[in-house]
Amino acid sequence: MRTGKILLLLHLLTITTILSAQVASFNDCENMKNSANFAFQNGESITLVANYKWGLVNTSVGEAVLKLSKEDYNNHIHFVASVNIKTYSFFDAFFKVRDTFISKFSAENMKPSYFYQDTHEGKYTKKSTMHFDWNQKKLTGKKQRKKAPEKDFSVDLQGCMFDFISFLYFLRNIDFGSLKTNSDLMVTFAFDDYKKDLNVRYMGIKKIKTKAGKFNSIEVAVQLLENETFASEPEMFLYLSNDKNHLPLYAEMPLRIGRVRISLSEFNNLKYPVVSMEK
Repeated sequence: MRTGKILLLLHLLTITTILSAQVASFNDCENMKNSANFAFQNGESITLVANYKWGLVNTSVGEAVLKLSKEDYNNHIHFVASVNIKTYSFFDAFFKVRDTFISKFSAENMKPSYFYQDTHEGKYTKKSTMHFDWNQKKLTGKKQRKKAPEKDFSVDLQGCMFDFISFLYFLRNIDFGSLKTNSDLMVTFAFDDYKKDLNVRYMGIKKIKTKAGKFNSIEVAVQLLENETFASEPEMFLYLSNDKNHLPLYAEMPLRIGRVRISLSEFNNLKYPVVSMEK
């Protein structure tokens, strides 16, 4: 079992995802002005646990903690989302993971301004920084893998473009109630010096069980790129709470050996009552 690959899926479930369907662009980020309606608030904290299942093996291998704060960045108020990912101490001897991600995005329109990554997964290390300049329409940054020299990069910005963390928070603000089942959404995703179009398909309403309890949820599906980690023709199902918080609840996807399940275990300081949770 490659524990590191399972923990990589906790990178908000989106780093290597892309749908093959032909869909129209989704540009609501250009019109997202009313922060009073955002699904989250300063001080929110979420913990997700990764579980690996293969045959008789069924065990939790690590967790991701997402915290949200606010700060003045470049003379504008920003949300600051930090994500810390780690394996549990038992699995550190096999494949130790300690990853940190920070994303700063506008508290007015959700557009990202800054992204930082510091990854330590076994013997693999990587550092990366991205700066989004929406006035100049340029994304600039630096990246360094293992002991290789640090490299500068530059990419043109266009329409709606997000790092994968700010995209998760953007996804939580979509008005799924206005969508028809099987509606497709597409947004441009920035990852260092390359871009990908990410599509999400709204599947409808479903009940889901998590480590934190049972919820009425919004189901979305993404098709994953086939590679050495995912099974052939893989599909990931992601569930958000069916209330104003659109809290990330659960995700499940097949690997070449076994399946990985990611489940909400704790949440604090949510903006709205969690009316989707069954008592």
